[in-house]
Amino acid sequence: MKKFLFMILILLSSCIMKAQQIVFTPQWTPQAQFAGYYVAYDKGFYDEAGVKVDIQHPSVSYSAFNLLWEGSSDIITQQLVQAMIEIDRGMSLVNILQTSQQNGLMLVSRSDSLRTLDDFKGKKIGVWKVGSAELAYMMDVENEMNIKWVPFLQGMNLYISGAVDATLAMSYSEYLQIKVSGHEDKPYIRLSDTKYDFPEDGVYVTADFYQKNKEKVNAFVEASRKGWEWVHEHQEEALDIVMRWAEKERVHTNRQHQKWMLEEILRLQCEKGKDKPSFNLDARTVEKLSKLLMEHRRIHAPITLEKLKGGRP
Repeated sequence: MKKFLFMILILLSSCIMKAQQIVFTPQWTPQAQFAGYYVAYDKGFYDEAGVKVDIQHPSVSYSAFNLLWEGSSDIITQQLVQAMIEIDRGMSLVNILQTSQQNGLMLVSRSDSLRTLDDFKGKKIGVWKVGSAELAYMMDVENEMNIKWVPFLQGMNLYISGAVDATLAMSYSEYLQIKVSGHEDKPYIRLSDTKYDFPEDGVYVTADFYQKNKEKVNAFVEASRKGWEWVHEHQEEALDIVMRWAEKERVHTNRQHQKWMLEEILRLQCEKGKDKPSFNLDARTVEKLSKLLMEHRRIHAPITLEKLKGGRP
């Protein structure tokens, strides 16, 4: 009888653990862009919150959105622009945490003479084959720049070789490759200094998953926030954790690159003039972005902060 009761307890415990488990997918391979989640995992913040988290990264050919759509992942990170476009296409998404407040996209020139948007008119500019460059495309159209976009998969080889006049780059990633290649003094335009400064990374779930798992989702959010707050105060130790995740997934990187990325990611998490992240979306920002996306026919109906939050406070 005791043995039978013991087996029942084990089965119940197993069911509870399974019910509480969350599969979380960042939108790219392990890097400092996702440091807060690795810290929350390694430091036991998720366990303390009572939620079991399995961090699974996507592949180049199969995105985090694909995994969320098919049900292989429960929670993902994604840029705000892309999330709003997917919502318009019919995917019911809820923003549960907004880690970015400033845009990291840059337009980097190879020539000292290319300094303003007008200077880039008619030029060849490198752009990712995979990834979101929607804001750059809209900037091109609005300013009648007639840019000749030249796609690349990853890396800055097109730019370094001189095959393009300029390139798009993320301030926390590709821009470091440009700097170390000997082009550190070249002019650039940050989208964060233009009207196209919209937040990037946020954390998303489907509305159905949120409605069925509110406690679990809220526990994940609080532990993730704790992870990011810890990173802001312990950057070197956070880098140690990031490097362990990169090594485990066999990602070819180095500490210098990840240190640059982490410092820039933490800067972008804060509103201009502030040194602490809010982790929130602003209603006026969402309204402005929705209007821009509608003007360019990227979406067909307004998307409000209330819709993005899915009833969350």
